[in-house]
Amino acid sequence: MLYQDFLVRCRSHGLRGEAVNLAGFRRRLTACRAGADIAAETSPDWDKAAAIAAGLSDDIQGVFLLLARAANAGAACPADATVARIYGSRSASRARSVLAYMEQRGLIVASRVAGGYRIIALPGLGWETAPGDPAGPEQLPPTEGADLTAVA
Repeated sequence: MLYQDFLVRCRSHGLRGEAVNLAGFRRRLTACRAGADIAAETSPDWDKAAAIAAGLSDDIQGVFLLLARAANAGAACPADATVARIYGSRSASRARSVLAYMEQRGLIVASRVAGGYRIIALPGLGWETAPGDPAGPEQLPPTEGADLTAVA
């Protein structure tokens, strides 16, 4: 339904050319939900992160991009609540399970520092988040008011 609404809005804005297919739309929507600004994230480094994410299953692409965005910016490691929300859940244990799965696949390396804070490194990119509280509150990237027609 969201994809159909996107297509209607593209036409109403007078966008011409080939429309984004459903797979491309899902990929871009996942990136937007993870807080990635597709227009601004055009560096070769971010292209590499996007390429790694493209090889992942749809359900963990958003989590990887969330972690990549935080690590690239040197921001705090996202809390379990944030990871869970991007994954499509509200369960902190589900978030920890997804992170463990990603670590088993070699996509991330999670470590603990003093105070129970977590740091996540992305070895394929050479990036690392700042320490963050895994039990902290959910802090989703701003997506409200985002113009998805800009991804077309």
